[in-house]
Parts: sequence; C-alpha cells; structure tokens
Amino acid sequence: MTQKQNIKIIIYVVLLITAVSLLVWWFIYNSIRIKDYQRLGDMRILESEMNIYFLKFNTYKIPECSEGMLINFCTGRSGQSPNVSTLIDPVNTDSLRYVLTQMTDDNFRVEFYLESGLLGLTSGKYALTNEGLDR
Repeated sequence: MTQKQNIKIIIYVVLLITAVSLLVWWFIYNSIRIKDYQRLGDMRILESEMNIYFLKFNTYKIPECSEGMLINFCTGRSGQSPNVSTLIDPVNTDSLRYVLTQMTDDNFRVEFYLESGLLGLTSGKYALTNEGLDR
C-alpha cells in the first residue's frame, strides 16, 4: 500500500467513527426528549383527572392517599378515585418519579423531573398544582 492509500483509509475510519458517534448521541438525546414529552403528557392527564375528581367531590383530597406517595398508588376507595394508576415515570427511579407532595381540599402538588427540558422548560424539578406547572 502506498502512503496515499493509508491516509485515505485513516480518513475514512475517522469519518466513520465520527458518524457512528453522532448517531449514538442523536439516539440518546432523542430518547431523553421522548421521555420528557411523556412526562408532560402524563402531567396533562393527571391535571385533567384531578380536575374531574374535584368537580365530582369538591375536593382534591383522595382518601387513603398521603403526601410522599407515588401518584400511581393514589387509587383511593372504590368509587372515589381518579384514574391515575397508569401514570408512571418512564424511568421510575431515584428522583425520576411522580411524587405527591401536597394534597389539601383546594390544592394538590405532584413533583416530577425533566431530564433535558423542552418547549421552553429547562431541565430540573417541576411540580403540577391545580394552577398548572410550577417550578
């Protein structure tokens, strides 16, 4: 092989490694964004379910549901529960969970975490209340 061919092979290998690295980064980045979209979708569903619950029972307080619980375990008593049992964070480990931090007659607060941030929201901890998203 000539030196010119060796240089071409090295250039092609470097380009291939760069392309593969970019593809891997792209897939990882998009998988995190997809999880954040799912979290925001879950919060929209939770907001709707909690408002329907409030309209039915004139309270946000769910029987047998206490602060510090994961929201999907807040099933309440028969006939008096919102449909939130399927709302589970896509990762569901450590700080990446939907945790109920406040539940009173006139308000609720469920904290969650965005990994990458999107739609003008930065990454970090957020909370859903009866007034919408809060930091």
